[in-house]
Amino acid sequence: MPFDPEIVEEQLALGMIASSDTPKIAWDALEAGLDGPAIRRLGSLEEPTWSEAEGALAKAMEEMHLRRLAIGEAALRFAKRRARDILQSGADPLRHTEEFWQLYLHSGYASEIVEFGTLHDEVHAAHCAWNVGRENPGVAD
Repeated sequence: MPFDPEIVEEQLALGMIASSDTPKIAWDALEAGLDGPAIRRLGSLEEPTWSEAEGALAKAMEEMHLRRLAIGEAALRFAKRRARDILQSGADPLRHTEEFWQLYLHSGYASEIVEFGTLHDEVHAAHCAWNVGRENPGVAD
């Protein structure tokens, strides 16, 4: 995947990039035409520990023009992008509500995505109510 600063910012804030994968961020940045000593240092790490990666990443983020996002902002941006991708793919959005619940959980229940994160519960409750109404006509009235 080509270097996308917004996606990298989101993934870093949400802890979705393992330390061993941080050199790939630098490689992608270099391929996108970004360069600097910290980017090269990050890209040269082999199987870095989180401490090694974090040490190189801070300066490399500056050289890549990335900013550190608050987890709520990152989760909201991620959720909006994912929702857009699902709708553009033509997939049934109801089949993806659990993804948003997982993101909500992973973000520590960030208030910014409560509407996305609770969709799974709302769909489940509606499904249960529909089933109760089918099995017991008159109960749902």
